[in-house]
Amino acid sequence: MIGIYKMNPLLNLVLLKTFVTVAETGNFTVASQHLNSTQSTLSQQIQRLEALVGQPLFVRGHRILTLTETGEVLLSYAKNILALNDTFFMKITGNAVIQTIRLGFPEDLASGQVTPTLAAFMQANPNVRLEVTSGLSRQLHQRYQHGELDLIIVKQKKGEFKSDYHWPEPLCWLTSNQYKRLSNDSVPLVVFPENGLYRNDMFKLLDSEQRPWHITYTCSSLAGIQSAIADGLGVSLLPLRAKLPQHRILTEEEGFPAAQEMEIAMHFQANTSDTVTQLAEKLAQQLGARE
Repeated sequence: MIGIYKMNPLLNLVLLKTFVTVAETGNFTVASQHLNSTQSTLSQQIQRLEALVGQPLFVRGHRILTLTETGEVLLSYAKNILALNDTFFMKITGNAVIQTIRLGFPEDLASGQVTPTLAAFMQANPNVRLEVTSGLSRQLHQRYQHGELDLIIVKQKKGEFKSDYHWPEPLCWLTSNQYKRLSNDSVPLVVFPENGLYRNDMFKLLDSEQRPWHITYTCSSLAGIQSAIADGLGVSLLPLRAKLPQHRILTEEEGFPAAQEMEIAMHFQANTSDTVTQLAEKLAQQLGARE
């Protein structure tokens, strides 16, 4: 008698790559940018993978996608399958194994300050692939703690988290050059979203001066915050290096007390590879960080 065996469906490598990218970014929009695809295409691919697995992989209804229990299990296997696939083809083609380093930077660093160092590092290390994620510092630090990023540079309160390299980040109150004096009425504030840096500090500092305030503009982009200040939508607390020529620094005499100094900190795992350590040292040299 010939036995009949039920075959499990083969997991498509393209679907697995999409799944891993969506899981690591937590967002279809960001994942589509990483994969040079569209959100609708990625959504359809995730649905196909869920149909193959027979169970949902993500919890729906959240702004940041989170994995189900099945999704957590599949993520570990998917990474191993993709890594083995890459290793196999690199071996038979004679190419050296490519190491991927996952980096996370705040927007103002990722948009120009560190890119020359990253480009030079890639030229000097052709077998290293860099994956750079830009975002809010607290979100990047959470992803780093979950093992999703290998090296991050984030903004934090002085000494908040022990870091390998760090340097000071003085803050200042900024307003538009168009407004030489602010009224004594409620202070209009331009802020990052909830849990964003500087937001609660602004509230506490103004409350300590018994100055009324209200939020006029909320934006997750530093460039958007800078533009809103320059156009006169309100004032904000930002790093001194974020000051534009269209901005004016507000003083304590004007009722804006000095803020506690922040710091920029670099974090990478203690048992990381020599390649990550080399990149960290080059970034620290460029940014003038202190150990």
